Amino acid sequence: MAAGTLYTYPENWRAFKAQIAAQYSGAKLKVASSAPAFTFGQTNRAPAFLNNFPLGKVPAFQGDDGFCLFESNAIAHYLSSDALRGGSPQSSAQVLQWVSFADSEIIPPASAWVFPTLGIMQYNKQVEYRFPKELTQTFMSCNLITGMFQRLDKLRKNAFASVLLFGTNNDSIISGVWVFRGQDLAFTLSDDWQIDYESYAWRKLDVDSEECKTMVKEYFAWEGEFKHVGKAFNQGKVFK
Repeated sequence: MAAGTLYTYPENWRAFKAQIAAQYSGAKLKVASSAPAFTFGQTNRAPAFLNNFPLGKVPAFQGDDGFCLFESNAIAHYLSSDALRGGSPQSSAQVLQWVSFADSEIIPPASAWVFPTLGIMQYNKQVEYRFPKELTQTFMSCNLITGMFQRLDKLRKNAFASVLLFGTNNDSIISGVWVFRGQDLAFTLSDDWQIDYESYAWRKLDVDSEECKTMVKEYFAWEGEFKHVGKAFNQGKVFK
């Protein structure tokens, strides 16, 4: 049975895969995510760490026997049991299939907000543009969404959103659902992210509520009744 130490920073969702695999397989895994065992930006730049992990990336795993691995999927695979890895070429391929899907499609733990009118959405946040009278031609409204996305380029690794335009010329609104890492509105955490967000009204959603489940389904499928909007779906854009 595998045993060793996982080096990471706190709340690193990629490290969760290794922890989950170890929990199910029974592997003995110690997590080093805080001082003095590990300090991100310091420990992973030290010569001793780089000797085992030349790229300095985390999560990184070092077995009690000295065996070292980086990359979350490789670590999770190593820490898994035969049952988790798949007992045949077909089942192994299916495991790999869903791991790859999760990496590209599943959103890290996020909070939920929504903004109606001009906005972007995230996996559980709803936002609305605060100045709907400025929304005239629908192509101009779409440019507002595109412009905000472009100015928030540095936020892409920390957020995911689906922002939709509803209505027609001179009678439209922008509304979106955002997903952020953490449980607070991410825009205030960095000067690079404080772009346009104050033009929107933000409301945090209850992830367990039927309202949230319905909105996430509708906003990411771009279809549904959108009862809270009161206008027909026109088009949408995704921030990823």
